Amino acid sequence: MRRSRLIILALLVLLLLAGAGLWQWRARERDGSAALTRGLAALDKGDARTARIELMNAIKGNPRSAAAHEAQARTLAELGDGVGAQAAVQRARALGAPPGQTRAVMAQALLLQGDLDGARREARAADLPVASAVPAARVVARAALAQGDLGGARVALEQALAAAPRDPDNWVELGRLRILSGDQAGAIAAADRAVALAPSDAKALTLRGELVRAQYGLTASLPWFERALAANPDSVSTLEQYAATLADAGQASAMLSLTRRLIAIDPSNPRAWMMQAVMAARAGEGDLARTLLGRTQGRLDGEPATRLLRGVLQLQDGNPVLAADALGPLVAAQPDNRSARTLLARAYYSNGDFASAASTLAPMVAQRDADPYVLTLAARAQEALGNRAMADDMLARANWPVRASADVFASAADGELANGPAPGSAATARDNVPYIRALLSTGRTGDAVARARLLSRANPGAPDAWLILGDTLGADGAPQEAVRAYEAAANIRFDRAVALRLAAAWGRVGNPARAGRIVQLFLTQNPNDVEAQRLAAGIAIQAQDWRGALRMLRAVQAQVGENDAVLMADLARAALESGDRASARAYAAHGYRLMPGNPLTVDMFGWVLMKTGEKGPVVIDLLEKAVALAPQAPALQMHLGQAYAAAGRKGKAKLALGRAAAKRGFAGRQDALDALAAL
Repeated sequence: MRRSRLIILALLVLLLLAGAGLWQWRARERDGSAALTRGLAALDKGDARTARIELMNAIKGNPRSAAAHEAQARTLAELGDGVGAQAAVQRARALGAPPGQTRAVMAQALLLQGDLDGARREARAADLPVASAVPAARVVARAALAQGDLGGARVALEQALAAAPRDPDNWVELGRLRILSGDQAGAIAAADRAVALAPSDAKALTLRGELVRAQYGLTASLPWFERALAANPDSVSTLEQYAATLADAGQASAMLSLTRRLIAIDPSNPRAWMMQAVMAARAGEGDLARTLLGRTQGRLDGEPATRLLRGVLQLQDGNPVLAADALGPLVAAQPDNRSARTLLARAYYSNGDFASAASTLAPMVAQRDADPYVLTLAARAQEALGNRAMADDMLARANWPVRASADVFASAADGELANGPAPGSAATARDNVPYIRALLSTGRTGDAVARARLLSRANPGAPDAWLILGDTLGADGAPQEAVRAYEAAANIRFDRAVALRLAAAWGRVGNPARAGRIVQLFLTQNPNDVEAQRLAAGIAIQAQDWRGALRMLRAVQAQVGENDAVLMADLARAALESGDRASARAYAAHGYRLMPGNPLTVDMFGWVLMKTGEKGPVVIDLLEKAVALAPQAPALQMHLGQAYAAAGRKGKAKLALGRAAAKRGFAGRQDALDALAAL
């Protein structure tokens, strides 16, 4: 009996303790203290979205909790809501929080709203506590960067690193500063340090992914973004970078899935809507693209990609004036952006402003490697202005079968820039690269090489410094040295500019196999790059890998469409050599229709007709026309000679084949000699 009473008593005590605990838990839930604890824990783990919900509950339970409002301000600032963070700080201060205690978060809130001076004032206030010095220094650095003060940003970050050398956020900020200053190698070192300190930090992993994307390529960067998302599945910045990378890599469905996740987390996220708009435009869904672009609410209107997309959509809509309004500022900001410049010229031409179209295209027309479409559009503008001789010259260049090698993108200001004083410091890329290019375009190659050497020595971690050195060495007749400079750039940042230059440089020193490997390596990381696909197709043609060439050329066609006459001619040749005669005839005929005055398209049409059994005079008529347009081209002479031989006209065949065989350096010279011997 006594034992039973003891058991009952123990149970009653346990029930009383449980009731007291339950009462205490309910009390803490009612007054918001439990939610505040959970919110602070989530914020410390980097889960700002969970923290925001918990802190909303904490404030609901105790609206006069200064600590809850202060924590909510930190959370909203982390989520990029500057207005909300500022309001939360003001409420915390009104409830008794010391102003100094909220200086750092108020500085961040003002920075998010673009109030750079206000942010700096808060971050440098005299009552800023020592515990807030590091985040305040990061705000000062970001504000300085936004104002273009790289030196001030560097000083602020050095102070933050001196105070907290093991804080991964400091290393992430340093990495981003070094990216902006062009020190890619230094940025990689900073990101590596951040990841070493915090292997599960989404910000550090995202930065490393961005740098891997630049250093090695799109595909190589994907695992880093996946690691970052595993660490923080709701990281908006990571989702944005991952989705953009997938889009560039041609993984449209995966990109779409990620943008939907972004919108579920942040319904007004402009980058998610922008990526969907670009995807719709590429699929030919203009109306949908415009609707999706409208959902960005104008927050990305100043960015180059938005201006370009708006220009394309306005042109498709038949609004050339609005297209010019969108594209004009883009070309002014990025004068070397050939796509934007061409589209702007089209807009001017469509609006009847032929003088503006001609002046917009002038820098591109001045290039040796000017695109036939650009030359044709410029010729039409000159025709409309009454400049018939100039138009004829441009059309002749457009129709020439071989494009010259690329040269420096000249500027009207090059002469003045090259003849003016050199930049005060030889170590700054921002003013030295344009100066060096001006020296190159005005023929002062030796001076350009000397200046580029100084720049690369001062900036060994900057790929742009090595690129300009390679360009100058190539122009100075030192291709092997140019290869070494381009390789130094490629080891830091392997993007299109580096890959194509390096491949071309290996070709110039007589190593086409190495050039082909460079292009293929780039394509494994950037499978949708049109310029690399064209180059890979050219290398495959040289190696007589016709199926590989056809595959690459069709990939180009899928992206640029069917209005490129030279592409159609290349497709016709690759299809013919691969045994697809029907496709070869279709490609050749279309290329001829697009540009009947181009000797390459004329020759290819005639050659394909002959090789596919066409009877009658049309074959020889076409091949004679091609030779008349370009009598110095040995490949055209050889095709004509073979056609004459097939028609039994041996005398004319000997003349044409003899002209082809007489051309030293002609790749098909032996074939011409063999054909002569067979007559």
